[in-house]
Amino acid sequence: MNIRHISTVSLTLLLLTAGAFAQRVVIHDPTAPLTRRDAPEDPPRAIAKIYEKSILAPVRKKLVSDGCSDSPTYTGSVSGSFTKAGAKQTAVFYQFCETGNGLGWVGLAVIEKGKVVANFVQDSGWAFAIGKVADVNRNGLDEITLEFGGGMHQGEGGTGVSIYEFKDNKPIELGWYQSSKLTDTEATTSWVLTAKPGKKPVFYSQKYVLGRREKWIRSGANKVYRLKKLDGGNSFEEVK
Repeated sequence: MNIRHISTVSLTLLLLTAGAFAQRVVIHDPTAPLTRRDAPEDPPRAIAKIYEKSILAPVRKKLVSDGCSDSPTYTGSVSGSFTKAGAKQTAVFYQFCETGNGLGWVGLAVIEKGKVVANFVQDSGWAFAIGKVADVNRNGLDEITLEFGGGMHQGEGGTGVSIYEFKDNKPIELGWYQSSKLTDTEATTSWVLTAKPGKKPVFYSQKYVLGRREKWIRSGANKVYRLKKLDGGNSFEEVK
C-alpha cells in the first residue's frame, strides 16, 4: 500500500468519525462557562407582564402558605415548539419557594402568542437552569432540560438534570441523569450528556474532573448512558 493510498484511507476514516460525532447533539453541559449558563435576575421585557400576571398570580393562590413563602425567583426561559409542532413558544422555569435544604416548589410554564398555554408546579428541589433540546426523538416537539440542585448533605451535594417533553399538554419526564457531584474530600466531577437523535435516541455520558486552575479534565471514555427514572418525576401539577 503506497503513502497516497494510506492518506486516502486515513482521510476517509477521519471524515466518517467526524460525521458520526457530528450526528450527536449536546443535551446538557455543566462544564460550559458560567457566563453562558447563568440566568438573568429578571425575565425579559417581552414576557415580564405575562410572567407576573398570568403565571405567578394563579400559582400564588395555590401555593402560598406558612411553609411556602411568596418568594419567586426567575431561573430562565427558552424558545421552541414544546406543546405543539411548529409553534413559536417560550418555556419559563422558576423557583417559587424553598421549603428546606435542597427542597422547594418550582414552576414550568409555556407562553404562545402572548398567552399562557401550559402552567405547572412541582414540589421537588432548587431550580438551577433550563435548556432546550431540538427534538431529540424526532416527533416534532422540542424537549426541555431542567437542572436541579440541592444543599450539602453530610459533605456531599450536586446537580441533576431531568429531560421533559409535553404530551397531551402535560410535561412528562423522559429521564434524569446526575450532572455534577461535589464533596468535601474529592475533586468536583461533572458529566456532559450528549445524544444521537432518532425515534429511540441513544444517550452518551462523558465524565470530567475539575483540575488545577479551574480547568475541566476529561476522564475515561464517552459511554452509552441509560437515563434514570425518578420517583415523582411526573408529579407536575397543573395550575389554572
